[in-house]
Amino acid sequence: MKGKRRYLEWGKNLAIVLLSLSAAWLLTMTPLVRDSGLLSHGVPAAENAGSGAVTLTAAAYPCRMAINTPEGRYGVQYNQAQVDSLFARVGPLLGEALTSAGQSEAVDEAQWQACLQGEGIYFDFSGQIPLSALGSWLHPGGGCPLSGSARRLVLAQREDGRVALSYQEASGVFFACTTDLSVDLHLDPAVEGVEENGARFAFEDGELARLLDPYTLITEEASGTVYAASTPISANADLSGLLEALSFNGQNHTSVSGGEAYLEGESRLEVRNDGTVLYRAAREGKYPVAHSGEESTLAEMIETVRKLAEDTVGARCGDARLHLISAAQTQDGWQIRFGYQLSGSSVWLYEDGWAAQFLVRDGYVAEFTLRFRSYSTTGEQEPLLSMERAAAMLPALTLERRELVLQYRDQGEGEVAPIWVAQ
Repeated sequence: MKGKRRYLEWGKNLAIVLLSLSAAWLLTMTPLVRDSGLLSHGVPAAENAGSGAVTLTAAAYPCRMAINTPEGRYGVQYNQAQVDSLFARVGPLLGEALTSAGQSEAVDEAQWQACLQGEGIYFDFSGQIPLSALGSWLHPGGGCPLSGSARRLVLAQREDGRVALSYQEASGVFFACTTDLSVDLHLDPAVEGVEENGARFAFEDGELARLLDPYTLITEEASGTVYAASTPISANADLSGLLEALSFNGQNHTSVSGGEAYLEGESRLEVRNDGTVLYRAAREGKYPVAHSGEESTLAEMIETVRKLAEDTVGARCGDARLHLISAAQTQDGWQIRFGYQLSGSSVWLYEDGWAAQFLVRDGYVAEFTLRFRSYSTTGEQEPLLSMERAAAMLPALTLERRELVLQYRDQGEGEVAPIWVAQ
């Protein structure tokens, strides 16, 4: 009996040990522990990035769109909710077109304008977006064979019943290519039920064509929202949240002119009183680009810095949101810029316009500059001239045809209101 009792006790102890190990393993799989950093042994998540599956998140979205049907054109801009709703409906078609694109060929401006006027869908991303990255965002798992960057793209009906993808490359040259989409199966169902609202391009209006860039989209706008603006951080404030987001421990720091500098290894982070944050790495740095293949793609570079931007300036910008302005290769590496947007209009910040700038070199983020600003609606509306009247009253447009856009100019003051800008 004693031996049997001893075996029973031993079995109970073994069961307790196994249950404890099982519970400990399940605990490690909970979001609370996974996200706490306890499993990384003190190494920031960015430093663990390497080869493996990479989830890409869209860093750009159109600020204006137009749909041409046999009944007329519907165009929308300066209302991000309406643009987002329309893009959610037809955006997947652009992803399919990009990933199934054939060989692109240069076309003349007359052919490009014919695409804008025939049945189709027009997208304007405001910034120059790498086509390879755009295809990866809109059609996960698919590869876009097109190179270069574009701001304006259009899915247009062809005479053979197929859908062509046309775009204006960053150089200004127009291109067109075939896609696997058909008018009957893809384009017609996507635009069905859309009602025209009188939107037009400047080149379709004799008077406006004389004053404006031909691809200025003309819609009816009467007013714009006024926002209160502020700087949400300073070197003298509690920076624990920012340092955590950037994986800096904050222990080694010193006062510098106009702010505070934090040192970690060969990386330096400087927080200035005006809300500017600068990072410089002497060598590889803290932020490697996660990649699925042997080398990181441009889309993966953008994803790495997008995450940094969203966790920092994006988390503190209030009613604004970030959008990709450009990704360009320079002699120092890839320079990637993001800007703020309000109500579908870009915010031109200080002298250069952008809110965040990153330099990616040799698989790492070597430098970045962040400009923190926060915006909240005041409930006030700013009366605006119609686009036609604004175009006629801006003398600069008579010297050179430029695009007329609604924009917020933020020079660090306490309030921003939309104005018409010739750019």
